[in-house]
Amino acid sequence: MLEYLEQILLVLATGAAVAIIAKRIKIPYNVALVVVGLVLVLLNMLPDTPMEPSLVLLVFLPILVFQGAMSADDVSMRQAARPILALALPGVALSLLATATIASWEIGLPFPVALLLGAVLAITDTVSVLLAFRSVRVPHRLAAIMEGESLFNDGTALVLVSVTATVVLQGYADPAQIGRMLLVAIIAGLLIGAAFGTLGATVMRHAPDDLTALLSSIVTVFGTSLIAEMLHGSAVIAVVVAGVLIGREMRARLEPSRVLALQSFWEFAAFLINVWLFLLVGMQLQSERLLQEAWTIVLAVIALHAGRAVAVYGCFGALRLAGDGVPLRWQHVMVFGNIKGALSMAAVLALPAGIAYRDRLIAIVFGVTLVTLVTQALPFRRFLNWLGVTQLAGDVEADERRAVLIGAR
Repeated sequence: MLEYLEQILLVLATGAAVAIIAKRIKIPYNVALVVVGLVLVLLNMLPDTPMEPSLVLLVFLPILVFQGAMSADDVSMRQAARPILALALPGVALSLLATATIASWEIGLPFPVALLLGAVLAITDTVSVLLAFRSVRVPHRLAAIMEGESLFNDGTALVLVSVTATVVLQGYADPAQIGRMLLVAIIAGLLIGAAFGTLGATVMRHAPDDLTALLSSIVTVFGTSLIAEMLHGSAVIAVVVAGVLIGREMRARLEPSRVLALQSFWEFAAFLINVWLFLLVGMQLQSERLLQEAWTIVLAVIALHAGRAVAVYGCFGALRLAGDGVPLRWQHVMVFGNIKGALSMAAVLALPAGIAYRDRLIAIVFGVTLVTLVTQALPFRRFLNWLGVTQLAGDVEADERRAVLIGAR
């Protein structure tokens, strides 16, 4: 136990140091973490720590998803519902199929395994994108589409990860079984999330103090996840729905001190999981494996962007015909902003230990995450300026007063 605690402390100390330095030099902390993780892997400095996949599935994923859902602006997402749903439903399927087809052809993976890789890489991570949006002005609708798509994309993509993992384990695909799994996972996830979100919001509103409200939110998150898993629903979809409902209730009815307590705790929890995941992947990797897969990672990045381009341009082309167009420059932002992060790594780490090609998939996903964070997240702000989607700052004093008014409300 003492040795295990020492390892945990070492990981947290490393993550804290990296995050502080990243803040000082003004780069996204997740970029710094993945680079440091790569260096530690290559130098074989991380302890070889076995990891239980169910820990990632039942503990890490709910925290990451709930924090994003609770912070989301549900009003803006409702106004951009059609583009968000287009990307989160048919868009994810298109991205998965296109990525898997190209990956199977380029990399030589069996098609079921390529489908699994496509499902993992269909998960978007907008931490770096939203950090860039906070530093420059972009159209509010563009930010809402990207945030909402990432949020609901997580749920549908992770359902597809579960389905494709089942196909790989079985060695064959049963269309009827796949249809039932998808239907049960989505419907049960929506219903359980709505029920627990409503219940959790009510309990938090009537809690006698901030600490009991915080404890209630923890019980709600993990209760939602566990019940959804037991009933074969999607735990991620359930937690997303619960998080959106609780976030809306929190901003509308709770006193400011309670809102700040909840937001601060869950932001810290998500940050802690991000730090742990980026270094945990390194504990599962062998430097030789990562170097062997270098060319494969490059091919996977090409397949990933090709699949994303098919999904974005295809879905928005259809929406334009339906009278709900999205500017082409915004679509370029969504393709270039297809950055992988903690959720993709959590998904691949949560794969069953006996599944075929698991070690190879972990190496590929880590490599793809590294490449997208360094080559896309770092220059993303400059890309927005070059593309001309940023807006000029208005009256700074008026903006500051408006921010104070919003904070007071």
